[in-house]
Amino acid sequence: MVSMVTFKVDGMSCNGCSGKLQSALSSVPGVSSAQVTLDPAQAAIQYDEQKVTPVALRHVVEDVGFDVIA
Repeated sequence: MVSMVTFKVDGMSCNGCSGKLQSALSSVPGVSSAQVTLDPAQAAIQYDEQKVTPVALRHVVEDVGFDVIA
């Protein structure tokens, strides 16, 4: 089943940052769409919940070097 999650992201300061994060999220198996924006600083991710979880996606954001704001 396809689901959607949006994370508020802290630490992005330029288009390079958002592009790096979008690329990392898009490469995750099960992610069908990832839109990362600076204003507002967020990542909207469409994913297959049979293949990946929101927790795993949050770890990708953190592994790239950004923080997810609760």
